[in-house]
Amino acid sequence: MKKTILFSLILLIFTTSAFAAELKVGHFDLQQVISQSQVGKATSDLYLQKAQGFQDEINQRTTALETLKAAVKVAVAKLKEGDKVPPAIVAKDKEAAKQFRELQRLLSGYQDELKLADAEMTRNVLIQLQPVLGGFAEKGKYDYLFKLGEGYAYASHKHDVTDDLIKAFDKATKK
Repeated sequence: MKKTILFSLILLIFTTSAFAAELKVGHFDLQQVISQSQVGKATSDLYLQKAQGFQDEINQRTTALETLKAAVKVAVAKLKEGDKVPPAIVAKDKEAAKQFRELQRLLSGYQDELKLADAEMTRNVLIQLQPVLGGFAEKGKYDYLFKLGEGYAYASHKHDVTDDLIKAFDKATKK
């Protein structure tokens, strides 16, 4: 019985090592593909334009709010001690508070929109990358290609195919 178990164990070790020698595995960094490929750069440019539009509006509203706050501060500074605060100053102060709340809501909304836009950008690049990835794996005779950081804790740089994949992706998507 012990000989059978030992023989089975030795057979398993040799079979596993022979199988592992034939297995070809690679990995790629999706964020690097997005940031360095032509498709990813074009998509990133659209994202940055959207973000810049949001930033411009935020800057405009922030400037208007700061101007209103400064006007309230100047008006309050002109008051003498014991003077009653005029309704116009109170109205401006309430308007400043209202604009501040609106700005906070706007910022939150824009952050959510940018997260969605980023996810959409990544999805679009992945859709275009998928057929290239399949062809790349077949041409390179890879058994497995993994996205860096997904499903494993360490990957040797010698199995990194990111640069070659970017070149193949750019070649396949060149217009």
